[in-house]
Amino acid sequence: METAQLLEHIKAISTPEDMERVSEMIYQTLPGKMSEEISLALLNKLREVTKESKAARREVIAVLQLHGIDYPLTDWLTPKNYALKFGIKNTETVINWINRGVIPADCVKEIVELDLRLVRAKEYSPRKYSSSATQAH
Repeated sequence: METAQLLEHIKAISTPEDMERVSEMIYQTLPGKMSEEISLALLNKLREVTKESKAARREVIAVLQLHGIDYPLTDWLTPKNYALKFGIKNTETVINWINRGVIPADCVKEIVELDLRLVRAKEYSPRKYSSSATQAH
């Protein structure tokens, strides 16, 4: 791949995924030392993406604080991360628990501005039924 093409790919980076993709392209294309031009372009783009990322993070933190959630989010998890942390097979189970009230409403935060739902990071379990309640009359 030509240096000019790589530079165009670098300039088009706008997400961490783009950065990873272009990085892979560079390492596959240039086995060895990168040209100074490529190195400088990557560093400049990295600075730009990092600056944008930090600004976006500050905005998210401000919105979360408006909803009474302190950053870092050690006490709150997304349903997906909740499922991972507590060994629940899928996210739909956690969402079902929220909808059924297994996870109490005061342990769920809806952040509409961020299209985000958070669950207090403590273990919940569906209602347990006694064996006598499940036996036939």
